[in-house]
Amino acid sequence: MKWLLICIISEAFFHTSTRRVKTNQKFSSPSPISDSTLWSFLSLVQVSCSKGRLPTSSSSVPAKCNFDQENKPHRLNLDVGDAVIILKETTHWYYGYRQKAKETRGIFPKTYIHLCEYNIVNGEFCIQRTDIVEEITKVLLEWGSIAKSYFLSTNPSFSKIRRKMNELNNNRAALISGNLPLDEVRKVKLLATNQIDTGNKLLGLDMVVRDESGDILDTNAICTTELYEQHVHAVQRIEKANRLTSDRGTTRTLNKYSHNILLHVNAFVCKFQEDSDLLFCLFDGENHKPISENYVVKWSRTGAALEQIDNNRVLFTDLSKSDLAISKMYLVCYAIRIGSMEFKESVESKRTSISMANTMLNASSRKASQLSVSSSGSSGSTGEYVIRRPFGVACKDLTPIINNADDFRGNLDLPFIMCDKDTLDGTLRKLISNKDIGKIDSKMAVTIEVLRGDIKQIKEDFPRLVHTNVPVARKMGFPEVILPGDVRNDLYLTICGGEFSRIAKTSEKNVEVSVCVANEQGYLVPGVLSIGAGHPPIDEYKSVVYYHDDKPKWQETFKIHVPIEDFKQCHLRFVLKHRSSNEQKDRSEKPFGLAYMRLMQANGTTIPQGQHTLAVYKIDHKKYDKTVANCYLELPSTVADLQGTKPSIGGLSLLPKDHLSIGVNLCSTKLTQSVSLLGLLNWSAHKETLEQSLKALTLVPGEEVVKFLQDILDALFNILVENDDPEKYDQLVFMSIIYLIETVSDLKYQHFLTVLDVYINESFSFTLAYTKLMDVLQKNIREAISPKEKSADGNNLEESLEVRRLYKTTRYLHYVMKFVIRSRLLYTEMNCTDLDFASRLQELLRMFIDMIGCPSNLLKSEGALLKNLHIIATDLMQVFDQEPLSVSIVEILEKFPPRRLTQSKMGCIKDFVDTKLFTLPKCRAILLPVFCKHIKDHLESKEEITECINIMNNILKLLFRSDVGATHNDIRDVMIILLRTVMKAAQALDRDTGLVGKFFAIMLGILQRMDAQHYEYFVKDLHQHGELKVFVTEILLTFEQLVSPIQKAVFPRDWMDMIMHQNTVILGALQHLAVVITDYFLCPFEKQIWSNFFQCSIAFLVQSPLQLNDFNDNKRQIVFARYRDIRKDTAKEIRKMWFQLGQHKPKFVPQLVEPILEMSMIPEMELRRETIPIFFDMMQCEYYSSRLELESYGDTKYNNAHHKGNFSDFKTAMIEKLDILIGAGKGDAEYKKLFEEIMLERCAAHSTLNVDGTAFVQMVTRLMDKLLEYRFIIQDESKENRMACTFSLLQFYSDVDLKEMYIRYVYKLCALHMEFENYTEAAFTLKLHTNLLRWTDTELSPQLRSSRHHQCRTHRQLKEALYFDIMDYFDKGKQWECAIDMCKVLARQYEEEIYDYIKLAELLKRMALFFEKILKELRHSSEYFRVCFYGRGFPRLLQNKVYIFRGKEYERHSDFCTRMLVQHPQAELMQTLEAPGEDITNSDGQYIQVNKVEPIMNPDCAKFNDKIISNEIVKYFTANNVQKFQFSRPFRDSSGGGHMDDVRNLWLERTELLASFPLPGVLRWFPVVETNTFKISPLERAVEIMRDTNRDVRQLVILHRSDETLHINPLTMKLNGIVDPAVMGGFAKYEEAFLVEEYLEQNPDDKELVEELKDLIALQIPLLEIAIQLHRQRAPESLKALQEHLEKCFSDMKRHVETQYGEKTCDLKIDSVVMRRTNSFLPAGFDGSYNRHSETSMGSSDSGLSKSTFLPRPQTNSIKSTLASLSFNTSSKGKDKDKTPAKRRSMKKDRDALSLPSSQWYTPPLTTITSTPEKEINTSIASLASASNSSLSGPKTPDPHVLTEELTPKRPLRSEKEKERRLSRPSSIATPTASIKNFPDTRSLSESSNRNSVETTDSTSEEDIRPPPLPAKSRDSTDFSSLHSMDWAPNGYALLSQMSNTSSSSMSTTTTLTKTSITNTTYEYLQATNFSVVNAIDGSKPRPPTPPPKPSRHSKHIP
Repeated sequence: MKWLLICIISEAFFHTSTRRVKTNQKFSSPSPISDSTLWSFLSLVQVSCSKGRLPTSSSSVPAKCNFDQENKPHRLNLDVGDAVIILKETTHWYYGYRQKAKETRGIFPKTYIHLCEYNIVNGEFCIQRTDIVEEITKVLLEWGSIAKSYFLSTNPSFSKIRRKMNELNNNRAALISGNLPLDEVRKVKLLATNQIDTGNKLLGLDMVVRDESGDILDTNAICTTELYEQHVHAVQRIEKANRLTSDRGTTRTLNKYSHNILLHVNAFVCKFQEDSDLLFCLFDGENHKPISENYVVKWSRTGAALEQIDNNRVLFTDLSKSDLAISKMYLVCYAIRIGSMEFKESVESKRTSISMANTMLNASSRKASQLSVSSSGSSGSTGEYVIRRPFGVACKDLTPIINNADDFRGNLDLPFIMCDKDTLDGTLRKLISNKDIGKIDSKMAVTIEVLRGDIKQIKEDFPRLVHTNVPVARKMGFPEVILPGDVRNDLYLTICGGEFSRIAKTSEKNVEVSVCVANEQGYLVPGVLSIGAGHPPIDEYKSVVYYHDDKPKWQETFKIHVPIEDFKQCHLRFVLKHRSSNEQKDRSEKPFGLAYMRLMQANGTTIPQGQHTLAVYKIDHKKYDKTVANCYLELPSTVADLQGTKPSIGGLSLLPKDHLSIGVNLCSTKLTQSVSLLGLLNWSAHKETLEQSLKALTLVPGEEVVKFLQDILDALFNILVENDDPEKYDQLVFMSIIYLIETVSDLKYQHFLTVLDVYINESFSFTLAYTKLMDVLQKNIREAISPKEKSADGNNLEESLEVRRLYKTTRYLHYVMKFVIRSRLLYTEMNCTDLDFASRLQELLRMFIDMIGCPSNLLKSEGALLKNLHIIATDLMQVFDQEPLSVSIVEILEKFPPRRLTQSKMGCIKDFVDTKLFTLPKCRAILLPVFCKHIKDHLESKEEITECINIMNNILKLLFRSDVGATHNDIRDVMIILLRTVMKAAQALDRDTGLVGKFFAIMLGILQRMDAQHYEYFVKDLHQHGELKVFVTEILLTFEQLVSPIQKAVFPRDWMDMIMHQNTVILGALQHLAVVITDYFLCPFEKQIWSNFFQCSIAFLVQSPLQLNDFNDNKRQIVFARYRDIRKDTAKEIRKMWFQLGQHKPKFVPQLVEPILEMSMIPEMELRRETIPIFFDMMQCEYYSSRLELESYGDTKYNNAHHKGNFSDFKTAMIEKLDILIGAGKGDAEYKKLFEEIMLERCAAHSTLNVDGTAFVQMVTRLMDKLLEYRFIIQDESKENRMACTFSLLQFYSDVDLKEMYIRYVYKLCALHMEFENYTEAAFTLKLHTNLLRWTDTELSPQLRSSRHHQCRTHRQLKEALYFDIMDYFDKGKQWECAIDMCKVLARQYEEEIYDYIKLAELLKRMALFFEKILKELRHSSEYFRVCFYGRGFPRLLQNKVYIFRGKEYERHSDFCTRMLVQHPQAELMQTLEAPGEDITNSDGQYIQVNKVEPIMNPDCAKFNDKIISNEIVKYFTANNVQKFQFSRPFRDSSGGGHMDDVRNLWLERTELLASFPLPGVLRWFPVVETNTFKISPLERAVEIMRDTNRDVRQLVILHRSDETLHINPLTMKLNGIVDPAVMGGFAKYEEAFLVEEYLEQNPDDKELVEELKDLIALQIPLLEIAIQLHRQRAPESLKALQEHLEKCFSDMKRHVETQYGEKTCDLKIDSVVMRRTNSFLPAGFDGSYNRHSETSMGSSDSGLSKSTFLPRPQTNSIKSTLASLSFNTSSKGKDKDKTPAKRRSMKKDRDALSLPSSQWYTPPLTTITSTPEKEINTSIASLASASNSSLSGPKTPDPHVLTEELTPKRPLRSEKEKERRLSRPSSIATPTASIKNFPDTRSLSESSNRNSVETTDSTSEEDIRPPPLPAKSRDSTDFSSLHSMDWAPNGYALLSQMSNTSSSSMSTTTTLTKTSITNTTYEYLQATNFSVVNAIDGSKPRPPTPPPKPSRHSKHIP
């Protein structure tokens, strides 16, 4: 076998030096070790560590350090805490491996381990620990994970739980160490359990139920009600522990009357020259008197205790609560020097007195409680010259220590001061008052511990503290309880003081008092004096001597212990002597005085308490006869006895001026100082005064009565039995006995009841007393119940003596009966028989019954009888038959009228339940039904509910016991009488009351004890009364409420044991009820009962406390071990009951679908397999049910044609409930798989349901898949994912035609859209609901109702209301065209159906407003993006799929990418558009590919072609209701010949995408369902560009004709770029490339395209001609030179084109225009950013290039410089700043902040943007479209500043890696140039080229800080009244804005108005133009930097 070695971590010994070994050496064994070579025994080995010293003994000695020898081979490194399996051994080495690293083996020394016991758990070796250690280990593991989460979440409770974990770890180490004694183990255990319980409470974990010792309670061994009480006690215990963390508690119930103080004297720091006596005592500082005896420590002059090595301790005992409650209790030490009269200073230095057992107050090295106690010392009585002189006093206030003992563990310092010339008492007073004490440099060190309990108990609990030789110092008074065996006869004598005349001396005397005890003969009685505990008895006591003091005040107390038999003959003798300071003179000194005091007075009483002044007699030694030692006894002893005389006797004469004062304190249990009491005790000697003595007993103080209780009782019973006149004395004696019992029962003396009980049971011996007592008792009852005289008004007179006497008698009747019964027992023990006793006792009981029935007012007596009846009955069991006794008790209880003494009666019943009589089955059979009947009556009347609960608790606890005989019939009685009443009471109570838990515990307790026979009996009884159905319904409802999560829990959630016990009981009850329901409610069938059973059982099964899978491992193991998994049994019971239904099953379909579905989703495989087949059975039931008869099979058994033939109800319910339950977190993928497997298997095996059933299962499986995905995604932060999942479910419910579920998800999706302000999508979503409604007044079905409009009852009302909601959303989303469509539908209803013209009028007004908004309000068309999600890391709905996203308003490409990455923080943005390989698509990562796409207008919108209409109308249709999208990627193909940069080699790869639904729609994105990729040839591209250019010019002309207020700048720039293409070369590039004969020869198939290109070039001439004419009319004077230049260039162009391609005409005409303004200007603040394109690639545009068209676009500063040079009327920047809306400003700032690098995958390197010369006259059409009417008049403003630097200094720089990658690419013809000027189609090639557009999107100029201001919505386009408002022409602006976002497909034959294209040639033109303009820059202006031209380009200039 193997050995196990365990290494334990000990923080106390090994803190910082412990380190883990990173690598381990392996032992290279030559051959594998077989089991046969292993040792045949197992042992656990413990590695520990200490400070560097190795042991030399056997292997059981712990190691002293870690074993770490990595540098040597074959060593196994050991760290503290490692567990090691030992395989082999040698002399000094072991070979084995660590348990946590079994692969590493090696050797290690034997001396490093320690053998321990072990256990094998699950095949693993575990060190054998105590239960508490194992519990702490598990708790620390469980808390550890929670503490980690608390730390990460910065939970404020983390510090608390960390502190508790550290404390628990320390306690665990202390418990494991084995060094603690038993009492300390108990303390640490209780402390640890308190920490565990409070920590569990803090963490919200389950509460642990424990017993008083801290052990976990076995919940299966106690009944339910007791378990509930234990939980309540645990709550209280935890609350107390939280309040008082320092409260350690005790291991058991302590004697509350006994308190003790353990004192240990550690050291005394002082100067010593002589031996000393240290007298310690407890002192009452308030009354200034000692409380306890002295404890004496003999301290030697060497500084050590004499003969008391390691034993300087004492136990002060008998302290009461009142003693501890003294306001100031001190520990006082009197130090008395033993030696010469005068103290002589020595040359020795100050000594430090240290107990040899404990070195110098070192509490850290030794616990304060582990102290020793001194033994006795010597008397020191020798013949040498010795005087007891005062030395000093020390004291310490113990009050705070007593109140908080745990706060004062360790040494306490007692300040010590010398007496000097003061007395000991005077010095003490000075020290207590803290006055005139000076500097204190001496002290004592002691240890104090407060111990509770009597001495016997303390010695058991603290054996190490209180062993046999520890002296005991008793209190100088009686303890609170004087037990019979505690015989005490102590006389404490205090020598108070004296006054002595000088006589012949000239100075005061040095008086010494010697005290001894002498007998009648005057001889000394030896060994009866004691100066204190720890000192042997002495013969003579000598007082302290005060130097030269004639009036000394000693206040010295010592104890005199004289045997009682000698007490009467003894007296105290006081001898006074002068002590000389000269030793020789002192030897000759003789006593000068004598005094005495007798201990017993003449009347037989002892010396009285208090102070006595004694007469002092002078001793004349010449005359004094020493042979007559007692001669002084004839003299008076006290001054009071002298009575003025001066007596004398031989040699003794009175000293009249001298006296001696003493104090007497007698503590005797046998001697009294009361004359009355003495007369009673000696009654036989004075019978004539017996009556007076009996009556005087009531005058004796209670303290004397209880002290001599036994003697008084003996005397009274002697009188009772032996008196000669019974009539005279019996009643007196009886009432005296009652008085004694009353005294002892008083609150002050009630602890003496124990003495009375001991007396009755052990000391009482009067065999005939019972007859006398019974006679007097019967007489008292008889006299009290006899009729009394009444007053004239009929009322009773004052309460009679007899009634009062009876009340006293009944009040203490139980003790009277104890005396009677004890006397009778003693009588029977003498073999005497008395048959009359039973009848007399029966007669007495009958008199009790008569007393209750008496009409007299005896309520007090009756109540007293009820209070004591249970005690009397218990005692009567010894002498009376139990069954008749039980009958008599029942008769007494039944005799009470209703509502009379209710509380007393229930208290009596409660007490009887706890009696021995009730434990007897026969008696219980008589008593229990009566008790239950009373309980039931009170519960129904709602009286004494708390008492009823307590009684029922006690009954159930007793019936659960195994020592009370058979309980079957008792359970039956309780069940029949109380069960239903308790159930009703529990249900009626509010859950917030504290009683509801008790009621439910009682109900569960009754059910716990019921078996099958009980149920059978109970059911038969209920059935006979016709109440069975009601009961079953009630109990099932009660069970359901108990486990329901909706109801407030009866038991707190952390009461795990109580809840699991409750579940166990309920399961058993359900199993019995299942039998009852099957037997009684199947035929005839009761659907409600069966339904209730299923609902209750399933609710019970799915409750959270039973879901073991949700628990942590520790809790799961505990629950499974104690209660097992009861879900399986419940599921089997439900399944069995389902199949019991038979033909009634269809009645529960679909009702039970949801509960059974919820049950089947519990994650327990066996349970699922049991329940899933029920669904198939439900399908069959509905399929074969009758379609003619509801809720039955009908006639289908005989006629198959009547089958329903479907399971639609089941199907609908299944789908609906799946949605609810999976949404609530139920079910998982394993459930879906198992459901599919089982159901498909059943369907396939069924001949009828194989097709429909299989389809249903597949459909449900698909639904579960979607629902599980929805549940996973709905918590995602990505709104797109949440909406997509919702839409997926929406589609599913639409397919399966479940309108209710469909509508539910419609509103869920709508709510999601509203959450993110997607108004357009919310409107389209709501339209889905309207599609289900009709324009009729049909009542709405429940499935079609809307939670938004619950007041709508008909289809028309709801549809109309939803239409208005939709219109509102469309309005907010600026989809006014859609809103108009809705208006049209409504208008038709108002006009043609319901003829509501009022509503129609309002609707048309709203409709008109929508039309107006289309033309006047600013509206930006959203851009579209293609997004690909690659990788398995995405949710399934996204994995490797492509989507089209509709961007937000003003959202650029970079902003969109940022948003995608924020939503998917783990994703990586791909930098190319290439399709990824499988290494990416099948990886676990997340990759996103994003690029911009252009929408393709719906072909239905071809109606707008060639029509002169506003662009605002057209642009909506270009970007809305679109389903097809495209993007292009340029590439070069050298097959066209020429250079690679030649136009003929520039191709486009165009991709068209088809989305699943048009956009916008119910989502902002839809998946791509079809993709088509094709190529665009260079010629086709040229045709597209020319077609778009002509369209742009045409549109500009139309705009300027329709709105004279538009700026001329965009038209100017457009014309300049076409007619004077200085950079890109214009269409001359196309002529050179395609319009040559060589091209047609090489490409004959392109002839048609060539002809089309020619026509387009020719068609451009008439358009340009009209445009130039229009420009001439509108241009200001400052542009005349430019106008002339344009006309000149156009003339050359026109001549060339008409020559080459012929002359064309145009349908546009120029009318004469009256100029209403002199100047036109561009607002300085306008930047056109509202229409900026997203930063995208060339492939983002229709032409493969990002567009920057003549439409509203941002303008660059170069253009602004040009406009400034032309003296435009521009507004100031400051004015523009004020007019810019804040919202727009913030939008731009946000975009700039979030923008990503603007690169696309195929974007060429950026070039620097430069400003253009003043003479360059390029204006954007965007500026024209947005010109302000206010520019017509007003002063000129300063010209804008010309920027000479790049406009994007703050733009994020590209990484070097990206820059190198981009620069390394081949040159592209799409490379943007320095700026966009003189360009016939000013488009940028890429996202980055936006910086070269009319105004860069990332410029840092002041104009770029904000987007353009929004136009005034209410301003008309022709309003010129507000010249400063900068209103823009909305129609022109919007039209141009839209045109930038449109494109045309080369495959389309229809050309739309707003689509444009661009070719590389155009870019060439742009570049050439820029160069020519740069050369013409005015020298007066600073020349901006210009980037060098691309080396790969060869631009040509067309003259």
